[in-house]
Amino acid sequence: MNWKSESRLSDLDPATQIEVTCRRCGLTRYETQRSLMTRAQLRQSTLDAVEAALSCADRYCKGRVRIAFIHDDLNEPFVGGLA
Repeated sequence: MNWKSESRLSDLDPATQIEVTCRRCGLTRYETQRSLMTRAQLRQSTLDAVEAALSCADRYCKGRVRIAFIHDDLNEPFVGGLA
């Protein structure tokens, strides 16, 4: 189990910024929890299912992506339950 399989998209704050980076071409885009929640199939999904459902924004690449959270303009992995 890791943080992506234990957390759901609906658990995040609507203003949370998520960095989506293509593993193939390296193209990066930013999504918010609010924009991803508009997709019906992602509403109750875990973050690893969200990562699997997303693809590269480049119409010719369409590669797999990885997600990370943005906090104070820094990329950080999510650390849950360690308060």
